[in-house]
Amino acid sequence: MTRTQGSEELTLVLPECPSAAGIATGVRAGRQSAAAACAAALDRIAETEAAVQAWHHLDAADAKAQARAIDEAGPRGALAGVPVAVKDIVDTAGQPTENGTALDEGRRPSADATVVRRLRTAGALILGKTVTTELACGAANATRNPHALSRTPGGSSSGSAATVAAGGVPLALGTQTAGSVVRPAAFCGVWGMKPSFGTIPRTGITRLSRTLDHAGVLAGSVHDVALGIDAISGDDGLDQASTGRMPTRLAAALALPLGRPRLAFIREPAWEEVEPGAKAALEAAAEACGAESLTLGSPFDEAAAVHIGIMRREVAHALAPWYERGAADLSDTIRKHIEAGREIDADNYLALLDAADAMRRAFEHAMRPYDAALTPAAPGAAPEGLAFTGSRQQTMLWTMLGVPAVNVPVLSVDDLPLGLQVVGRFGADATTLRAAAWCAGRLQEARR
Repeated sequence: MTRTQGSEELTLVLPECPSAAGIATGVRAGRQSAAAACAAALDRIAETEAAVQAWHHLDAADAKAQARAIDEAGPRGALAGVPVAVKDIVDTAGQPTENGTALDEGRRPSADATVVRRLRTAGALILGKTVTTELACGAANATRNPHALSRTPGGSSSGSAATVAAGGVPLALGTQTAGSVVRPAAFCGVWGMKPSFGTIPRTGITRLSRTLDHAGVLAGSVHDVALGIDAISGDDGLDQASTGRMPTRLAAALALPLGRPRLAFIREPAWEEVEPGAKAALEAAAEACGAESLTLGSPFDEAAAVHIGIMRREVAHALAPWYERGAADLSDTIRKHIEAGREIDADNYLALLDAADAMRRAFEHAMRPYDAALTPAAPGAAPEGLAFTGSRQQTMLWTMLGVPAVNVPVLSVDDLPLGLQVVGRFGADATTLRAAAWCAGRLQEARR
């Protein structure tokens, strides 16, 4: 069944995309080839790409050659033959990684990022690179929301969320330093998960923030999210944040019966910015899921200031090479982050890290009676216009805490997707994803 979504300018018919699990099962069983899966994905992308503009690099001839090589090697792996999109700050050998900035035009890495190498090992086809905002924290690029072309898809994982929503591929890689997996997933109406900090190694991904950067997955189903994260998680011996971390077993966790989780409903830290229609939908969802109201209070009222301070200090350090190479070619947003970050001295930076640690301990204590918590993923539906990718206030705290966060794409407001975010305790990724899957099922039942 096709879905028709509109904007004032154009009505866009979005093709249906088969699941990653379904493609891989078919390829491993010999019912389908990677070449056929590749060709079908390219056809679906061609139907919407002129309008959506999700892809930064898509070479059909190269994609078909990769697919033939997968078929010739023999189908294997959890993602056998699955076309995957990769955000354009993640290194891919043989394909450009230009970080959404003219300063990196023509850059072609010689090696894959760990996550890309692991996707290939799992049998996936790296179809191409999706649009990111400038250096994943600056000016927006051209991607549009498939559900309303006059609206943002969110950022910075703009193209990854948009191509999954438009039916191009079942699975895409994103990254999150403030809200760049969960927020675009919310605006585009797809599943998205940022697992606990360090679960997925960031080797070969352009760094913004040593203590805030996460890799994550966007997909058309909760099961595909699980497959994707399982394939790329675990210590790679290179990213210190991942030291000692074992690969996840999220797909196995979802295969077990889903019992009713113990849920909290957290409105903090920025409930005041949530739009009235979104508030009503989120309150109703919390009631339907049996979530208990939980107030965090102090020290979480300082979360936004602490997050932005840490991020700016670390961005100023990480992006210094680009600033020195061509500050005039960077957007005002990037320059503001770097210049403000340079004003934060060592004592203030360390105090911010201490404040973040205090919030991590307080959240772990507050969540002891619960399996997971419901909270907004964004203040409402995707905003009009393409320049602003949406508020980060609903996602910054969970990013800074390093806890798992999932967008559950089951709500809507004004006929547009509305994000419901499920967060959990650090390291409890399977419990959090199971809770998200249960909530999706409960809310779908409630609509019948």
